Amino acid sequence: MRNTTGTGTRPAAEERPRPPFVGMAVAALAVAGMAAVSWAVWPDLAQMVHGGRYNLDGSPNMVPRWLLAVAMPFTSALVAAILGAVPTLTHHLQHSLKLPVGRPPGDTTRAMNALMVLLSLFLLVTHAVVVFNGAGWDFPTARVAGVAVGLLLIGVALVVPGPASAASGLGTAVDRWWADARRPVAFGMAAVGAVQIAVALMVENAILVGSTALLLLPAMGLGMAFPLLKRRRRG
Repeated sequence: MRNTTGTGTRPAAEERPRPPFVGMAVAALAVAGMAAVSWAVWPDLAQMVHGGRYNLDGSPNMVPRWLLAVAMPFTSALVAAILGAVPTLTHHLQHSLKLPVGRPPGDTTRAMNALMVLLSLFLLVTHAVVVFNGAGWDFPTARVAGVAVGLLLIGVALVVPGPASAASGLGTAVDRWWADARRPVAFGMAAVGAVQIAVALMVENAILVGSTALLLLPAMGLGMAFPLLKRRRRG
């Protein structure tokens, strides 16, 4: 039974959110995979390797190989811990501050599961690209990284709008705007992801492949402006 008094619908006590166990399990497997990649490549890593950035004088930024090996696994574990706590923290904040609840707790858990799966797989691929490149292995860095970014954009486009749509029932101006904007924004993200994958597979220029993701800015901008254009056209 739901308590509908106050400014919004509040979930009953039995509707407490569950931790995103699926996402946490995938994140743990991804961290284990990163550790395996680091272990396999470790003998080929120099004591100091290029960290992927350049100093102001143009010289490469060098980092210890242990930092290259553990940076991404540590980041992945930290992200998983934060996202894993989101459903419970959101539930407690809503009840402590007596905020209206716009979506069932299960929706937040499912959203975190999906997001953690996407990010874990993306970070695993990113770690492999960085470590293989640091070891000097013959690896299609730009192509693999470009495809990974494209798949991440498509995945986020498919995942994020669904859970967020439930919030439109609250009826605020922001909710009404997002109800109209979420589909164009998702379409723009998916379209840029598809273009990113196509460019990565057909072009060998790393700069061009890396620059394709910049199309995300105008694509999302147009999607966010869609409700305003729609209302202006009606007016």
